[in-house]
Amino acid sequence: MTKKSILYFPEYGELNTSAVTDVVRERLSEGGIEALVVASTTGKTALGLAQKVRLESDLPIICVSDPPWAKYYPAITPDNRQALEKLEVEIVDRVPYASHSHSVGPCKNMYGTLDLRVMIFDAFRLVGGQGLKVAMEVGMMATDGGRVKPGAIILCVGGTGTGADCAIVMKAGFSVDLLSRKSERRPHVREILAMPLKKKWRW
Repeated sequence: MTKKSILYFPEYGELNTSAVTDVVRERLSEGGIEALVVASTTGKTALGLAQKVRLESDLPIICVSDPPWAKYYPAITPDNRQALEKLEVEIVDRVPYASHSHSVGPCKNMYGTLDLRVMIFDAFRLVGGQGLKVAMEVGMMATDGGRVKPGAIILCVGGTGTGADCAIVMKAGFSVDLLSRKSERRPHVREILAMPLKKKWRW
């Protein structure tokens, strides 16, 4: 049996980024984590975390940003990209959103039926807000992009809009295996380290 604490924020959003960074560093110091995956549209959040973590660890750090069909692609600024690469942060910005087809037009397929996975991503939001949904999503995107091995234990950071307000430890897996018949392939949450109590709903 293991007893651990969870950091709860009264509000969601960027104001929690510094506290999430502290929680991430503390958990990494405990060991057992194979990679740090950070959702970061412009690279700012990933860079802030990497600058702190790199002083203490040579753990693989992965920045996950938006794919090429995003209106503002490339979203990572040239300065941030250069700084991230200098810190040996891997960048994933050519991989489809793990939740895109399940959150945007979930019934717009040849059968006109609802993909059950849309409800799973909404369940993430119900539990930990947009930040939890994003943290799980970037963990799967890093796996889909070949930067993380399926089954690896990774620490993922997500946020609501900008910055970070959620940190989790998850078992990595491909997004297509979210509902796999083989349970060992499914990505799933192992630990919640920090999350907001107040949620921002998209519906």
